[in-house]
Amino acid sequence: MPKIDAPTVAEHRANVRARLVDAAEAALRSDPTHLTAGAVTTAAGIARNSIYRYVDSVDDLRAMVVDRYLPDWLAAVAAAMETATTPEERVVTWVRANLEQAAGTGHGWLMEAARLAPSASMDEAVDLAHSGMRSSLADAWNELLDADTDRVRIAAGLTVGILDAGFRQLDAGLPVAVVTETVVDAARAVVTALRSR
Repeated sequence: MPKIDAPTVAEHRANVRARLVDAAEAALRSDPTHLTAGAVTTAAGIARNSIYRYVDSVDDLRAMVVDRYLPDWLAAVAAAMETATTPEERVVTWVRANLEQAAGTGHGWLMEAARLAPSASMDEAVDLAHSGMRSSLADAWNELLDADTDRVRIAAGLTVGILDAGFRQLDAGLPVAVVTETVVDAARAVVTALRSR
């Protein structure tokens, strides 16, 4: 029986998997396009040929890293949206909450890791996350614009564009407070302009 460094085999396996995911995350944060079994196993402190006792592939590790953040990101945005009492607040809160999550996790490397994970389940999870987030935004705009479908689609698209610009600025290293304040102000200006028509 192999030597284990935990009270049970199950705990040992969980510990090694956690180290592998930690190592994969560190590698993905430095370069989302370059994840190798050798780099991960060296950082995790296990033999290279042992990796497949814990995961089926290196791409599984990529998916496990993304899965560390995506559910919490969605839950945080949903929780923030619940505190907003008006549709105007919900639009602005949606933008702010997503920026906060992006600043906390790092948006660029995480989305690139998700994009590069060749997995139908990962694609489905990311698509579901995006559609769920955008549906709460569309609901707020729907209420604001009296269900005018074309205007709602345009307003939601503008809001997503503003948020995407904020993500890019965070990824470029601009100060979080400046990006958040500026992008939230832009979202608020769009709400004010479109609501007043």
